[in-house]
Amino acid sequence: MHLHQGLRHILKRRLILFRFCEYGRSYSHNSIEGVSRLARRDEIVKFTERFDFPKATHTIWQLYREASFQMQLREGATPKVVLHGWIDSPPRKVSRTRAFANLRDVQFLYRTVEQVEKQKHEASDEEVATIQLFEDLTERSSDIDNPSVTLLRRMKQETCVCVEGYVCKSKGNISWRLEVVVDRITVLNSAEDLVSQMRGAKDWDPKYRYLQLRSFRLQRALAMRSRVAGLIRNTLEGHRFTEVETPLLFRSTPEGAREFLVPSRTEPGKMYALPQSPQQYKQLLMASGVHRYYQFAKCFRDEDLRKDRQPEFTQVDLEMAFAKASDVQDIVEAILVQVWKEIKGIELQQPLKRLRYMEAMSRYGIDKPDLRSSMEIHDLSDFATSTTDPDYPVFEILVLRPEDSKFPPAVFAPDGSPSLRTPLCHRIKLSNEGPSKWLSESVAKFDLELVADLETTANQIMQKFDIRDGDVVYSCTRQRVPFENPTPLGRQRLFIMQETMNLSEKLDAALWVVEFPLFTPTATGRVVNGYIEYDYSRLVATHHPFTMPCLESLPAVLDAGEDQSSRIDARTIFGQHYDIVVNGVEVGGGSTRIHDSGLQRLVLSRILHVSGIRPSNLEPGEAEPENPFTHLLNALSMACPPHAGLALGFDRLCAMLNGSDSIREVIAFPKTQTGSDPLVDSPSRVTDEQLGVYHVQLRK
Repeated sequence: MHLHQGLRHILKRRLILFRFCEYGRSYSHNSIEGVSRLARRDEIVKFTERFDFPKATHTIWQLYREASFQMQLREGATPKVVLHGWIDSPPRKVSRTRAFANLRDVQFLYRTVEQVEKQKHEASDEEVATIQLFEDLTERSSDIDNPSVTLLRRMKQETCVCVEGYVCKSKGNISWRLEVVVDRITVLNSAEDLVSQMRGAKDWDPKYRYLQLRSFRLQRALAMRSRVAGLIRNTLEGHRFTEVETPLLFRSTPEGAREFLVPSRTEPGKMYALPQSPQQYKQLLMASGVHRYYQFAKCFRDEDLRKDRQPEFTQVDLEMAFAKASDVQDIVEAILVQVWKEIKGIELQQPLKRLRYMEAMSRYGIDKPDLRSSMEIHDLSDFATSTTDPDYPVFEILVLRPEDSKFPPAVFAPDGSPSLRTPLCHRIKLSNEGPSKWLSESVAKFDLELVADLETTANQIMQKFDIRDGDVVYSCTRQRVPFENPTPLGRQRLFIMQETMNLSEKLDAALWVVEFPLFTPTATGRVVNGYIEYDYSRLVATHHPFTMPCLESLPAVLDAGEDQSSRIDARTIFGQHYDIVVNGVEVGGGSTRIHDSGLQRLVLSRILHVSGIRPSNLEPGEAEPENPFTHLLNALSMACPPHAGLALGFDRLCAMLNGSDSIREVIAFPKTQTGSDPLVDSPSRVTDEQLGVYHVQLRK
């Protein structure tokens, strides 16, 4: 078939050339006008070739990986091929008539770890992303000096070409390497000098992102992302989920993060808001009778950015009617098990471990613990209590058993953390000091009240936690129900893991963290002696305001009255919120939702103080007053079923599977940390005339 296509293309090309030859013969070769006409004819022929070129018969990947093609080579054949791609490196001239260059087409298939194991090859996928081109002009030496003849040796790096030639084994020392003996090469588009001056994907300026994306590394990341999306879709479709798209032009509602606003042209003074998530729409779908919903949803948040945040991002959003937390968790586990097996070749064990929020914070000092280390924090409340700050009474320690004399120092709070506290660090040296020296330092720093005398308490602690000579003890304090996240010792544990362990060699550790505090007190912005000050009378939703309280906490929530909101203690009320955590990264979060309109109204009005919402149930036939959540409260009041759901951070999940530190590695066109896109120069300025149409005026 490829042969017939090639013959048809050759005949077509010769017919075009014949017509142009006839076009040139009408003039004398000796006349100025005739010479100009002939030059113009050659120019048109070359230009036409950019749009009328033969179809590729293979990709470089197929030349190396297709069993049938490899069989032809082993039998001594030299198949003719047509390849499309870019000149990967500047041509190397080895003599006056011979030159080499590499061609890259990046049209490779993404293979899972399991597929790689089954198909053993001498060369890696990255090594077969290019193939060597060999040009021999021994019999056409006159072409070398003819500037009108397209030659490999004249190509600039990144020139887009169509190569026709014969494949054979390379004569070099690498047995698996192939080369294409060039018969004809056509320039489909020339590269500017600037392109050929740059080297490597990491060197490209962000405004040339499309050049970065030509690299094997980023092409592989995008192919992997596509593969993961397909696996997730297949899993959800297999569990009878329906994919439903929800609108991107939403209304502004108080959900937490700042929103991007879009002015309306037809309704002066009104704005759309881009959705922070499809949370309310998917709850409306549950009220609509959609049994199981999912979508790959675009979300927008106007937040301060870092390497794992973008102003626009993608999440895998799902919701289930007549469901509880365990039903959602089973589905998400099925997704992760399938993805980890296909992409990384790792079998995640089900069911995943579950930790309550309080257990995670007390044992690991963070609500997204990395369980690739067994190192834990120990609560010493049975032995001592801190009186430095009444809100931070819990005294705790972290014990490190170093293998040599070096150990990580106490880590200071990272940039941006409001905490100024540093854990107290002490190496146990029983030969030079008594066993109570480390505890006496902690008593002085944290104003500890001990249950017994210093020596007795120190000996009891060292015996219970097996603290030995040479160990390092880090000590600090925390709240009884920690809202400071991570705690100082939680930060210290992460720092030790990063400094002393090769985490890439550890088995991936996934778990669920459940039963978070339903509400979080507001930080006042003040730090007193290193302790963050909280206002427990002003509460915000820890997850979002639609999360169902745990049944044990429900009586306290129901008792909330308009003049009794101060009785709501955030330290005693927990919610049916659950996060999926892998290797210390939160890759998804969800909850059982409030499906009762009365309870939802109570939470919004009496506890979170959202204006415009009636605190009590409406009378029969009474319409819901206009407020930011009128649509949702109406839907809940009309027999909305119980429902629960979750959203997976798709970009973050793909970055983890790709082994990338930043989600920008797995997003085709990411924003920078300032929220800008250098490629298209956005955000851009607009004129007063453009703004006027939308009834908007810039502040001067």
